[in-house]
Amino acid sequence: MLKDISTELPRIEPAVRPGRTAQSKRFLLLLACAQLILLAAAFAQYLVYSPVHAESHKHVIILVCFAASIVFNVFIAGRMTKVSEKEALLAARAAMAEGFAGLAEAMQAQNRDFVRHVEEISRLIEKDRLEELSVYLERMAGKIAAFNDVLKIDNPVIGALLKAKATEADVRRIRLEVDVSASLAGLDAKALDLTRIIGNLINNAFDAVLPLEEQERLVKVDIRRAGPLLRIEVSNRGPVIDAETAARLFEPGYTTKGEGHSGLGLYTVKSLTEKLGGTVEVLPEENGTRFVVTLPSL
Repeated sequence: MLKDISTELPRIEPAVRPGRTAQSKRFLLLLACAQLILLAAAFAQYLVYSPVHAESHKHVIILVCFAASIVFNVFIAGRMTKVSEKEALLAARAAMAEGFAGLAEAMQAQNRDFVRHVEEISRLIEKDRLEELSVYLERMAGKIAAFNDVLKIDNPVIGALLKAKATEADVRRIRLEVDVSASLAGLDAKALDLTRIIGNLINNAFDAVLPLEEQERLVKVDIRRAGPLLRIEVSNRGPVIDAETAARLFEPGYTTKGEGHSGLGLYTVKSLTEKLGGTVEVLPEENGTRFVVTLPSL
């Protein structure tokens, strides 16, 4: 029996907690409201006590109000800059954490897959079942050819993700069909956001088909250009989603999968899609669900 070293790999979880920057933004919003009130008070003072008839202490009040508003303005600008920098840092850390987690999971899946194949080949050789061995090797060759087709995608980051998902699908007995007809070259930094969108949609589809019988587990990924738009479709078989559930799928923390799921996967898809200026929709179908992400030319 070969040792499965995948259990020795640490599981990496994203360390970023959503919501912290939202609290900072609310605080800045309150400061901005206070500034507006202060400016309104200053203008009211100015209108009631015109410079011609006002006493000197009235001028002082007006000047103090305006000076305080300027101080508030400078403070808020500084805070907004720090919050923006913090958001960028958190986003980078989240992306790195997800990348490392995906890499660890892919390594684990590939190791388990390799061990399983070696054990099956050894078993067939020991029992002298050469015809079955020949069929098994042909099937493996077909899967390797499919993996090589995935690697031909002209964006190495997205290609690596799809290859890892193909390996994971094979281990979990899921049929994954990938069709990428669009060029994904030259995306630069946007490739990372696109990878997270695709990865979360595929993860969601995998979770949806796992309760099905093995022969029913089908997930399709289709990436193509529609004029100036990039269209990403991820569909899966499974129970039909009702309209009320579909309307809530992109809410942060909402999940239909029970304990162990954060409910942030589809929320992340929506946030990143809107960041790239696109839209995402869920389309219940007769025998499953289809998610469609439409993005402007990237």
